[in-house]
Amino acid sequence: MHITHTLSLIKDHLTNQSGAMFGMDARIALIVASVLAATGGITIMSRLDRSRVDAAERGAESIREAVLNYYRTISISQMPYSLDEVFEAGLVEDVLLTNDPWGNTWNFAHFSTVIELEGTEVTVHYGTIHSNGKDGLNDSDIVVSDNDYVQWEPLNDDVGVKFSTRDIELTRLEEFRTRAQIIVDKITAKEAANYLEASAACSGPNLPTWCNNFEGKNYTQFNFYPQSDLDGTDGVIYYADATGNGSTYSAGDVSDMQQLMLDIGLPTSYAQDPWGRILFYTSNATERADPPFTASICYSVAGSCF
Repeated sequence: MHITHTLSLIKDHLTNQSGAMFGMDARIALIVASVLAATGGITIMSRLDRSRVDAAERGAESIREAVLNYYRTISISQMPYSLDEVFEAGLVEDVLLTNDPWGNTWNFAHFSTVIELEGTEVTVHYGTIHSNGKDGLNDSDIVVSDNDYVQWEPLNDDVGVKFSTRDIELTRLEEFRTRAQIIVDKITAKEAANYLEASAACSGPNLPTWCNNFEGKNYTQFNFYPQSDLDGTDGVIYYADATGNGSTYSAGDVSDMQQLMLDIGLPTSYAQDPWGRILFYTSNATERADPPFTASICYSVAGSCF
C-alpha cells in the first residue's frame, strides 16, 4: 500500500476517535515518525549489507592476487597450505582482510592437475576463495576437477572468486625456453672462443707443448666446452686440462652451476629454471673421445634437455 494512502487512512481514523489523551496532530506525527523510521531502517540495513558485499568482493580479489603472488615468488610450485601463510608473508596489505566483512574466516580450497601447454607437461593449480556471506553458511561447492572449476561460482549469499596458475605456468614456460636457449648460445660461444684462443696460441712462435701433443693428441682434437663432471669418457682431452686453466663443473650443484653461468657471462639466477630446478650441464652428451663434441643442458637428470 502506498505510504501516502496509508497516512490518509490513519488521519481519518484518528479524526473519528474521542477521549484522546493528546491531540490528533501529535498522534499523526508519532505514527508518521514510526513509519519513516521503519522504512529508513530497512534502507540503512540494505545499504550496510551492500557495503559488506562490496567489501567482500574487493577482499576476495585482493587475497587472490596475494595467493598468486605467493605462488609466483615464494612457494614456486606449491599452493600455500592455508591463507595464514599468505598473510604472514606480508603479501596482503590490509591486515583486516584476515576475516571477511562479517568477521568469519575465508574459505580456501584448491587442487592440482597436470596439463599440456604448448607441447610441455606442467602442473597447474586451480582454486577458490570465498566468504560465507551474511548468513555465515558455506553454500558453495568444492572444486576438485577441471569441470568443477569451469562451472564454479559462489552460491546464495556467498561471495568469492576462483583462480588458476595457468597463466603463471605459461609465462614460466616461455621464460624457461628463452633462458635455456640463451645458455646454449653462451656455452656454444664459449667453446668457439676457446678454440680460437687455442688456434691463435698454436699459430705463433714458441708453441705451447700441448699444441702438437698432449696425451697423444694435438689441440684440434680437444673438447673446448667447459668441462662437466658428468663426462667420464675415456680418452677425451679438454682444453682446460691441457692449459691448466678452467674448472670442472659439478652438474646439479647450485654453486657450481652459478659459477658456470658467471664464467659464460650470464646471471647466477640462470643456474635454476623458473620452477626452481637446478641446471644439469654435460660437456660431452654423446660420450665421444674425439670431435665433434656435443654439449647439453637439462633441468633435472633425465628431462627438459636442450
